Amino acid sequence: MVMLLKNAERNLLKYIDVRYFIRFILLLLSLYYFNIVYISVIDEKGLIYSSFLDQHLNYISWLRNSFLYSSNLIVQAFGVDSFVDAPYHLRTSNGAFVEMVYACLGFGLMSFWVAFVVCDQASAKRKIIWCAGGILCIWFINTCRVAVLLIALEYHWKVNALMDHHTLFNIVGYSLIAFMISRYIKNTRKNILKKEQSQIIV
Repeated sequence: MVMLLKNAERNLLKYIDVRYFIRFILLLLSLYYFNIVYISVIDEKGLIYSSFLDQHLNYISWLRNSFLYSSNLIVQAFGVDSFVDAPYHLRTSNGAFVEMVYACLGFGLMSFWVAFVVCDQASAKRKIIWCAGGILCIWFINTCRVAVLLIALEYHWKVNALMDHHTLFNIVGYSLIAFMISRYIKNTRKNILKKEQSQIIV
């Protein structure tokens, strides 16, 4: 039985970096639930409320505002009279609106990407660049989603009855992450190959 377990473990290690996978899962859960706890800390109705964090380090609000105000610019560029109704809404003068609650902010996607990059054995500079680039891409598609959704509501476009915009965003978001992961792996292999070639030349 022991031999079978050892063989199974040896075969598993050929295809999966178990240590990386464990680090990835732990970091992903830590990032995701940290944000959930932080929301309760900056909520006046929460069990543990910190007015200091709410007023001075409320990155949840900063991110939400970045979506609302950037989406507002996009909507107005398409000729729709819109405005930000802080802290949660983007509205048009005709009454259509989009509400940005926690579930709309994309923390799950961002946590997944950051955990993937940070757990890799790369330089700090490389990790920072790829983390920032990935978060920026996720932020961009979410901003476009909010803008398109408000325009759709304003002009009464037909809604897809089979899939809501949250599900569609998650599909697009994780497809983007899959693409970024493939680029990251390709770039990593390219750097390793360059390093090996330089060592051979020396």
